[in-house]
Amino acid sequence: MEDIAKILSKSINASLLNKQLEIYRKIKESFWLGKDEECMEKVGKFVEITIRTLEYITSGRYTSIESDLKVSETLKKFENLPKQDFPESIRILIPRVLYSLYTFRSKRGGAHIKEVNPNHIDATYVVSACDWIMAELIRLYHTNEEKEIQKIINSIVDRNVPILEEFGGDLKILDPSFSVPDKILIILYKKHPYPVSTDDLKRWIKTKSPTHINTALRRLDDNGLVYRKNKENIITKQGIAYVEDKFKEKLH
Repeated sequence: MEDIAKILSKSINASLLNKQLEIYRKIKESFWLGKDEECMEKVGKFVEITIRTLEYITSGRYTSIESDLKVSETLKKFENLPKQDFPESIRILIPRVLYSLYTFRSKRGGAHIKEVNPNHIDATYVVSACDWIMAELIRLYHTNEEKEIQKIINSIVDRNVPILEEFGGDLKILDPSFSVPDKILIILYKKHPYPVSTDDLKRWIKTKSPTHINTALRRLDDNGLVYRKNKENIITKQGIAYVEDKFKEKLH
């Protein structure tokens, strides 16, 4: 969130951006904690604050937070902006995604009569759409090095692995009962498409002997689940399929 704030603060009003990031964080947090209904309840606020962000980007002004916002009418106005002045994402793509989110919030309210509750599949879409909007704003308005921006964008839409938690630059598997090979694969799955050094794996996975990591990596490589080059390791397509099949109940 701090990286996103630094990047977008050059193009978006600071107070407005802080409100948008706070709502975005709460949506992600609710989804992470499995609170799908709370996630859906917050999407309306995200839509309204992002519309104000687009207003600021396109005019330097925005509807005050205290004022009512005519969502549908305002979103349609963006499509009439001059093509030569604003990119298609600002005029059309983001507004249409926002309208989709707004429709979800208004049409999915109330009790669900049918036996299959749609909250989780709805929340999954909502989070993905919010991720895309934030990533697109960063892509359009960054002034940093492209490689740095690509990493930040990738982190926004990164795989959600609740059985693993990140602390700064360190990773920790939350279930100690997992085998060493499975711990390795879960970490590589989280970090994909980027490689992970063997030294980092030895730091993050506690074993009786560091040689256990080397042995496990060699076997995973032999079985086609991991690709190794020097001291760098990356999960293969077969390894991804293995993780998603074995731990599908623990992955969002």
